[in-house]
Amino acid sequence: MRTLLSSEKNLNFDGKATPLKTALFLLVCLAWLLPGLTGHTPWKYDEAVSQGIVHSLVHGHGHWLAPDLAGETYLAHPPLYYWVAAGLVQLLQSLLPAHDAARLASGLFMALTMAGTALAAHGLFGPRGMRLSVLVLIGSVGLVIRAHEMSADLAWLCGVAWTLAGIPVGRTRPALGGLLGGLGFGMAFLSQGTLAFGLLLPIVLLAPLLVPAYRPSKPVLHILLWVLAALPALLIWPLLLKTRDPAQFDLWWPVLTHSIPHPQLWLAPDAIPTYYLGAMAWFAWPAAPLALGTLWTGRLKGLAQPPIRFLLLTLAIMLLVLGFCTTPRESNALPLLLPLSLLAAGGLDSLRRGASSALDWFGMLTFGLVTALLWLGWIALLTGQPAPVVAFLETQLPGYHTKFHPAVFGLSLVLTLLWVVTILRSRPSPRRALVNWTVGMTVSWMLVMTLWLPYVEASRSYEGMMHSLARAIPPHAGCIASSGLGEPQRGLLYYFLDVRTQRLELGTRTHCRLWLVQSTTRDRFLVPSGWHLIWSGSRSGDRTERFQLFEY
Repeated sequence: MRTLLSSEKNLNFDGKATPLKTALFLLVCLAWLLPGLTGHTPWKYDEAVSQGIVHSLVHGHGHWLAPDLAGETYLAHPPLYYWVAAGLVQLLQSLLPAHDAARLASGLFMALTMAGTALAAHGLFGPRGMRLSVLVLIGSVGLVIRAHEMSADLAWLCGVAWTLAGIPVGRTRPALGGLLGGLGFGMAFLSQGTLAFGLLLPIVLLAPLLVPAYRPSKPVLHILLWVLAALPALLIWPLLLKTRDPAQFDLWWPVLTHSIPHPQLWLAPDAIPTYYLGAMAWFAWPAAPLALGTLWTGRLKGLAQPPIRFLLLTLAIMLLVLGFCTTPRESNALPLLLPLSLLAAGGLDSLRRGASSALDWFGMLTFGLVTALLWLGWIALLTGQPAPVVAFLETQLPGYHTKFHPAVFGLSLVLTLLWVVTILRSRPSPRRALVNWTVGMTVSWMLVMTLWLPYVEASRSYEGMMHSLARAIPPHAGCIASSGLGEPQRGLLYYFLDVRTQRLELGTRTHCRLWLVQSTTRDRFLVPSGWHLIWSGSRSGDRTERFQLFEY
């Protein structure tokens, strides 16, 4: 061990694999992936909705073919993510709370996404691009929070990654490329529905035509295995649903197929075509500027290279389809991170010294400041000094008090020191700049999920409010009517209290003696005669939502 460390007294990130650098890479990936997957209750938005659906799959009265949210069919996403999350809940029910077990599905899909990205980089640029592509991906600002939430978008991202990987891999290994591409497309369809056809099929069909270098060496074998791998996901679920529950199938079938033969329905009515170009400026940092650096360095010669042309084609199709066919949302930008990360990885070694030094210093200053602020804020919560910091935190979450946990403190300190040692012992290079950035982001994320997790949980959790509501519900109260409940609140009401309300906004006629209303603090509404308030509450860190329970 001493020989190993002395031979690499200064880490040289030159693309050559060594045991120490491989261990550091795996440590960074695990340190980025694992924190935040357990240890807290579901937060809104996607987490609360997903947990409600998973709870329904595990404990509901329906079946697993048609997910529902608090008794109502949920048509926003096909069920792949929820199947995996519910399966983990059942598998780990004696070891973890249901919400922690379900959230592990996000870690699983993210690990598979990282593997798919590495395989795509290997097919495009060889072994030297594999670790770089993963580091660029997990270093992207827009991914770190969403990758640790319960969200079907992560299964969708995984499917896109595997579909893209199948194209360059199929050039030399047509069987493996076909299996990867077909399985990825099946995952994408079972996660996002018909958007898989609109986003991925143009890439799969046009790439071999416009970039001949990526035509599979055995096209018949490649296509056959691609189709065979994709067909089960495309056929088995819809056929089982039609057989098991024709009424649910009749709800799903138009969602999955109605827009395909009607081009006039392909465009989203609220689409903003330029939205994702603007979102990339921060959501895909530093992947987007590094990808631009690759194009700038290569100039016209770069455009002649098949990997660059394939990734530009992929990026162009994604921007067009997402820009015109989806509602502008940050989560819809997730697939863009894949071609941008691969582009950045392909040209990072040729990045000019000035640009790599600027990224290096920017990363060290940014995450050095973030790390210092996180430690300062935690010390202020623990000791009461400095007073201005304590006063600010008190305004955000009144009445909160933290506790000292030696194990959490020790882990956080070791991670911070590890980042400092990595900086001090590495030689300047473009790869070092990327490693320092990703490690800095990982350390910041881990500090939030260790030192600050109790604070964040106290401000974002609905658990305390739900238990307060449960105590206010009279025994043998019967049904509960509701007004204004959002999807997250309905999901968590079902998860925490096993309550499914009768929603008045659906035109439901009800004779319930209890009425639960969600509103904002600025909303005013007329309480009908005979109803009186028996409870009101909100989350500790929420100044807008208000919940009121009335009894008749």
